[in-house]
Amino acid sequence: MSETAANVRGAFRAVVVWWFRSHLSQYEDQTRGLLKALEARCPLKVYAAPVVATGRLWRAMVLRHYPAAADLPDPDILIGAGRETQWPMIAARWARGGRIITLSSASRARWWCDLCIAPARDGVRASSRLIATRGLLPPPSAPRVKIAGTGLMVVGGPTLYYHWSDDQLMAQIAEVLSRHPDCRWYLATTAQTPAETEQRLRALGGPNVFCIPYHEVDPHWLDNRIQDAEQVWLSEDNLNLIYQALTAGAATGVFTMPRRKPNLEATALEGLVVFFPAWREGQALHAPQPPFNESARCAIEIYQRWLSNVA
Repeated sequence: MSETAANVRGAFRAVVVWWFRSHLSQYEDQTRGLLKALEARCPLKVYAAPVVATGRLWRAMVLRHYPAAADLPDPDILIGAGRETQWPMIAARWARGGRIITLSSASRARWWCDLCIAPARDGVRASSRLIATRGLLPPPSAPRVKIAGTGLMVVGGPTLYYHWSDDQLMAQIAEVLSRHPDCRWYLATTAQTPAETEQRLRALGGPNVFCIPYHEVDPHWLDNRIQDAEQVWLSEDNLNLIYQALTAGAATGVFTMPRRKPNLEATALEGLVVFFPAWREGQALHAPQPPFNESARCAIEIYQRWLSNVA
């Protein structure tokens, strides 16, 4: 622990958080997930902090006064994501104190923030000021009971890390389907899936196998299926969805594809998922133990660093 909560305003009361909100929904969901996980460790009072235009910030910093926030209690934590929140958080800290947490992989952010949280795939390395996450932080969600006898397969497409082989992929899918003939299967595509691959998936349809192209369903359909499915198989290129399936507590399998070059993040999945060759040799799919949740892991780190003495 670098510093105890006794040195942070907010000890022995709810932690005051100023949330500098981004216009990007992805950032909003990640920040919301992190705050929800932190709230499970200690009480929070979260306030929406105004994102002041850059032109007004220099005057604010000279006067040590953050505009439009005079009625807010002094912050213990200032949190935000996206470039537009960076200077406002710096100005607010200069005027009112607190510690800055940013969800950003920009190298310059590591100089001015107290803690940077970013996906390892962005090429960042963990340090005293940076937590490298496995995938994006998940949004908050209520636990859902898995629907017994249901399976989901999600097929991606070519990337910089992988050669794309329809034949190899279809052979793996066919083997999983043949071993689970009584399971109700959904075969889903993504925006990266080649048209030829989609056509071959459609040909696999049957009484208990349904091909669902991404462009035929609403944006939340795949998220809901990942939450509900008892087992989820994904092509190796779908790293974000693999982490999403793990967070949902699904028994997760990965279809392998020929790699163009080493992918360290995919290699780090060993032990969390079951790759197809291991499954074929008899290794059973299993839900992640302990449960996989990067928001909770980051919240624990923040709590242990600064807030563990908050009553």
